[in-house]
Amino acid sequence: MRRRDVLSAIPLAAVPGSGLARQAAAPVETITYDSGGRTIRAAVYRPGAQHRGAGFAFMHGSGGVGPAYLRLASRFAEDGYVVIVPVYYDAAPDDGVRAEPVMQAWREAGSDAVEWLIADGLEPERVGIMGYSLGSYVAVDGALGRSRAAAAIGVAGGWDVYVPRNPYRRIPVMILQAERDDHVSPASTQRWINHMRAADVPVRFEVVPGAGHIMNPDQWDDVFARSSRFFARNIGRR
Repeated sequence: MRRRDVLSAIPLAAVPGSGLARQAAAPVETITYDSGGRTIRAAVYRPGAQHRGAGFAFMHGSGGVGPAYLRLASRFAEDGYVVIVPVYYDAAPDDGVRAEPVMQAWREAGSDAVEWLIADGLEPERVGIMGYSLGSYVAVDGALGRSRAAAAIGVAGGWDVYVPRNPYRRIPVMILQAERDDHVSPASTQRWINHMRAADVPVRFEVVPGAGHIMNPDQWDDVFARSSRFFARNIGRR
């Protein structure tokens, strides 16, 4: 199901916006996994002695994998989680149109990242998924489909990103809204929340104060703190 490589073996930095080879400060492993017949490259961060026996997939935004996401993954690894950060554009290139087959390929890449974590030894009820902006839709909408993710977090997402499907599953979801988001409107975020709650999905909603769509390091620290509490309650209890 997977192939392990040393970090330098896969030219991840050649992917526009990937940053995987350039930005990793903490020890990180690069792997590949299959999704729909495509090879998906990913970075995997692992915890040390304080392993929670839990993990999640992080789905990047429209700009590809960037340093903020890798720093977040590293922090979660320090907190005891296994975190896989896939380059889900490997499943289908972003043509800007984003027809449903493209979105489905990306959702499947997220679901297959969840499966990678399960195959790596984590119990399904201890595996989640999280995403930012475009990745928030890929993560949450995929998790509410036929994924085995046990919990999901969407950051800076909403109806403006893409029209969600009707939920198939009812797992815990947290939506984090950037207070001053000038890309995804608060109304579209609320519409997404209402859509899920109408289908009996348990949704927790929180706001990152002062944050725009592009967040600074302090605001990402706030995202980490809020997400850590949510995952600890749902998949990462010690």
